[in-house]
Amino acid sequence: MIMEEAIPPVFKKRFQVLLDDEYDHFIESINQPPAHFIRINSLKINIESGLHRLEELNISATPLPWYSAGFRVSGNYKQLPFTREYSLGYYYIQEGGSMLPPLALNPKPHHLVLDLCAAPGSKTTQLAQMMNNQGAIIANDRVFRRITSLGHNLQLCGVINTLVLCEDGRHLSTRIPHKFDRVLIDAPCTASGHLRSKPHQFSIKDFQRIKGIQTLQKGLITSGFRLLKPGGHLVYSTCSLHPEENEAVIHHLLSHSPDAGIVHPNVPGLKSHPGLTHWEDTQYHETLHDCLRVYPHENNTDSFFIALIRKEN
Repeated sequence: MIMEEAIPPVFKKRFQVLLDDEYDHFIESINQPPAHFIRINSLKINIESGLHRLEELNISATPLPWYSAGFRVSGNYKQLPFTREYSLGYYYIQEGGSMLPPLALNPKPHHLVLDLCAAPGSKTTQLAQMMNNQGAIIANDRVFRRITSLGHNLQLCGVINTLVLCEDGRHLSTRIPHKFDRVLIDAPCTASGHLRSKPHQFSIKDFQRIKGIQTLQKGLITSGFRLLKPGGHLVYSTCSLHPEENEAVIHHLLSHSPDAGIVHPNVPGLKSHPGLTHWEDTQYHETLHDCLRVYPHENNTDSFFIALIRKEN
């Protein structure tokens, strides 16, 4: 847990402006023990059988309102990674908010999909599950040591429709001739949305890194959009609360790509706030109102930002 007095003043001021009269609820929420989530991997086992096996393992599972394969777990859940069922790939441990970007992207079995920042594979394996192992996914990550965990998770989950690449995503648009139906960019970020689950990562140094990370994020979204087919959709997401990593990056794309348009993601059952249309002295595109800001006090998950973008022509 992280107490309010431990929050650096520059962060506290930002959170108070961002959350306004919900700030106290936010602080109360991040001081609660983090919830625990799993995804039942329907590539290996159906939902009903998966729930039955969890019951036999004395693990209670509560369905998430926004995803039929996602569950909040309690009881004997800490023993799940040591079970036969887990080693067979029946379950994937994944934070509840992390399941949202693939749902917003909504890939279909016939699609060609690019996961630009894929490792360790949580969202890649979910995409494959949503596509029923059909179509094709290119899973890319620029850090070679992370490719091992990506490959391991793909194999564990029984994913067979995915090709793994190790390239700098900012330059991938010059290396791949294909155009994709769907592109997912779960971008590297300061992870300030993990205040509850990973408070030890919370540091003023993260604030000092924002400008450099934003440059990387802008390069990734520019490259990803170039790789998108006309009529295709791109999801840009982060687990950051900072507008510089979220709305500012989307505003940058809209300002340089007249064929980019914001679409409101359809995620029934999710509680969210609209994206910001201004921050401090900066005015953003009005359509950023259709982005999603997800906060822990409303969904009992980590924070997430999600933007769904369509290439018009």
